[in-house]
Amino acid sequence: MEEYIKNIMNKSKKVSVILPNYNYEKYLSRRIKSILSQTYPLYELIILDDASSDNSVKKIKSLLPKIKEKYPNLKVKFLVNEKNTGKPIKQWQKGFELATGNYIWIAEADDLSSRRFLEEMMKPFSDEKVVLSYSESKIINKFGVILAPNFRFSRDKEKTGRYQKSYIKDGKKEIEEIMAIRCSIPNVSAVVFYNTPKIPYQKYLEEASSFSQAGDWYFYSKVLNHGKISYNKKSLNSFRVHHGSRTAESKKLETSYREILKLHQSFLENYHLSEVVKKWMKAEEMRIKLKYGIIS
Repeated sequence: MEEYIKNIMNKSKKVSVILPNYNYEKYLSRRIKSILSQTYPLYELIILDDASSDNSVKKIKSLLPKIKEKYPNLKVKFLVNEKNTGKPIKQWQKGFELATGNYIWIAEADDLSSRRFLEEMMKPFSDEKVVLSYSESKIINKFGVILAPNFRFSRDKEKTGRYQKSYIKDGKKEIEEIMAIRCSIPNVSAVVFYNTPKIPYQKYLEEASSFSQAGDWYFYSKVLNHGKISYNKKSLNSFRVHHGSRTAESKKLETSYREILKLHQSFLENYHLSEVVKKWMKAEEMRIKLKYGIIS
């Protein structure tokens, strides 16, 4: 059996899984199980704890011996920050720095994935120009109850039907059609990146860390300049949403709006956007202002 597993891994692409955690002790067991039960072989698991104040570190340490015993061919790393960074994207940056695989999956600690997630996400990489492969996501609450089967309607407010079918498309075209309007990738746990020296990931992640709310949007758009994007219409990822206080959410929305304006301006200056897309960008800005009562 061990020899059989080695043969499968040798034929598979090397995937590094980055598991960033901060105070998600209660979700860790199920999350790690959903990662290790993938039908596609894993090459490396990098667990990063951002100085959690709950018992996450103790929990992870208790799981490590079992992981290493059951998956002896899996490279496992566990690092704990002395101080909380306050920015999840800083953990992404550390993960990219540590990863030795050719493909990277950032599997956030509070999310879940279908057993076939990675298998499906790796198929498009047979096209060497694909740099980012992602799937549709379900929305779940803190109890794991499904709130919505997908994000299609919230992302396709123009009712173009773009997410009704899976597709592979040039990254710049994706930006000019939708990413310039809003972030078309709602959750990083649904994404696998091609880890190549041709893409300056560290540079992009460092730049993205200057954003409070829209760093992921900025990061994805930069990566897409280097090749194609693949979208799978199956909801193979489960994105867990958490609700904070109204005051905290209000401040986040205000910051988010300012960052959207900044990114919109950048897209206008650097891409050939159609008049229709420009119109939709303005509509998106107005929609956010009205919905959240932003006065400016």
